[in-house]
Amino acid sequence: MLDEQKQHWLGKARDYKAYSLVLFAVSAFLYIGTWIPDAIDEARRPLVLGAVFILMLASIFFSHRSNVYVRKIEEDV
Repeated sequence: MLDEQKQHWLGKARDYKAYSLVLFAVSAFLYIGTWIPDAIDEARRPLVLGAVFILMLASIFFSHRSNVYVRKIEEDV
């Protein structure tokens, strides 16, 4: 039973880490897009930067959740 729980936590940790990396990559590409002249209208630039900020916060959240599950696995060893 304990090994099943550890496997479940390990799966969650991996999934959260993957979510974190994907959200980070998307936010990085959106942010780089703000540097390209005439790629984004000036009126929409704050909206895009807000989206980048939210995606980065979500990335940090999922990275933290991944670390929580890794610590749970290490504590039960």
